[in-house]
Amino acid sequence: MPIDAKDTLALADMLRIKLSDSEAARFSEDMSSVLDYVRLLDRVDVTGVESMGAGYSGYAELREDVIGESFSAEDLELLSDGRYDVQREAFVTKPIFG
Repeated sequence: MPIDAKDTLALADMLRIKLSDSEAARFSEDMSSVLDYVRLLDRVDVTGVESMGAGYSGYAELREDVIGESFSAEDLELLSDGRYDVQREAFVTKPIFG
């Protein structure tokens, strides 16, 4: 089932992405290709192949929260090369641009 530009524009609207008509047409083709590939994968015979479970055992082992020693604000200031704002209790990073 190919995705048409109307569907792509509706999806873009939900995602708050502005697309031109030509972009919608291009993305419609791209999304249709992706879905066609997924449909192709549905045909693969996986009989006897054990599921990997996406690397997750289904059980998240949690540890008990234990309050321990912590750094003081002054220690953090030393560790951060003076980029720790004690009043805001936050690290201050250098701007990426200018």
